[in-house]
Amino acid sequence: MRRMTAVVLCWFWMGAALASEPPAAGPKRDSLQSVVDALAVEAIRLAPGADISIAVKDLRTGEYAGSADTVPHISASSAKVFWVAAALKKAELSQVTPLAEKVFRTSDNEASGAVIDLVGGPDAINDYLRSLDVKNTALTKWNYGKPRRATNSPQVMGNDNYFCAADAVSFLHRLGKGELLKPKSTARLLAWMELTPREGCGGWLGTMLPPKVRATLRHKGGWLPPGCCSDDSRYNVLNEVGLVRLPDGGHYAVAILAARGPDWPKQAFFVERASCVLYRSLTGDSALDCGESLAKQGGPAPVRIEDGGTPPDYDC
Repeated sequence: MRRMTAVVLCWFWMGAALASEPPAAGPKRDSLQSVVDALAVEAIRLAPGADISIAVKDLRTGEYAGSADTVPHISASSAKVFWVAAALKKAELSQVTPLAEKVFRTSDNEASGAVIDLVGGPDAINDYLRSLDVKNTALTKWNYGKPRRATNSPQVMGNDNYFCAADAVSFLHRLGKGELLKPKSTARLLAWMELTPREGCGGWLGTMLPPKVRATLRHKGGWLPPGCCSDDSRYNVLNEVGLVRLPDGGHYAVAILAARGPDWPKQAFFVERASCVLYRSLTGDSALDCGESLAKQGGPAPVRIEDGGTPPDYDC
C-alpha cells in the first residue's frame, strides 16, 4: 500500500512539474525590436513625411520594443481610454457605464467631456496620469459640451492633449494584468474596448488581422484627418492603441502613432500593415498577408495594383 501511494505521489509531482514548465519553444523568430526597427525604416517609404512612433510589449514574456516611443504625439481620441479608467477609479460604475459605451462605440466627444467631469476635471485627470508614472501624457483642454482647461498640464504640445507610445503600452500592460482597477471595473473597461470599430476608419489596428483576432480586439483609435483642424502640417493624426489576443490565449499591448503625413491613405495603410506585421511576428504565421502587394508598390495609389486589386478606401 505504501509503495502504491508513493507511485501515485510520484506521478502527481511529475505532472505538476511538467504543467509548471513553459511550453516548448517554437521556431526561433526575429526579436521584436528588429521587427519594429524594420517597420520604422519601411515607414519612410510607405508613409513619407509622417511622424511614426511604435511601442509593443508581449504580455506573456515581457519582451518590449519601441521606435520613437517616448516622443509626444497629439493623442486625439485614443486618450479617452485613460480618461475612462480614471473615471472608474473615482466614480461609481453605474455613472460611468452610459458614458463609456458612447465613448467607445462612437468616440462621442460630449460623453468624453462628461467622463472628465466625473473624475473632477482636467487637473484630476492629470493627477491620475501622474499616479500611473507616465512621463509624456497629459490632458490640456477639452471644449466639447463646455470649456475645460487644465492648470497642471506641462503643455508640451501647446494647447493639444498628448501622449506617447511607451506610455500607452505601459498603461495597457497594467490594465491587461489587472493592476489598475478592481476586477469588475477592469472587465467592464476591457469589454467597452471591444465596442470600437474592427476595421477601416477607427479600426485600423484590426483591418489586416485574421477575423477571429479582429473579433476579440480591444483598442481605441484616435484620428484628426486632413481638413479637420487648423493646420494639416501639424495634425493629420492617426493613432491606434490596444490589446491583441494571440492564438495561445496570451496578449500583447501595442501603440502605433502617426501624424503630419501629407498622404492620409499611405499613413493609414502603414498603421494597418504595421499592426499585421507585429502580429505575424509574434505568432510566426508566415502565411498572413500584410498587404505585401500594396507595400511593394509603395502604398495606396489612385491606380490599380499589379495583382489586379484596387487600393482600399481610407476616407474617414
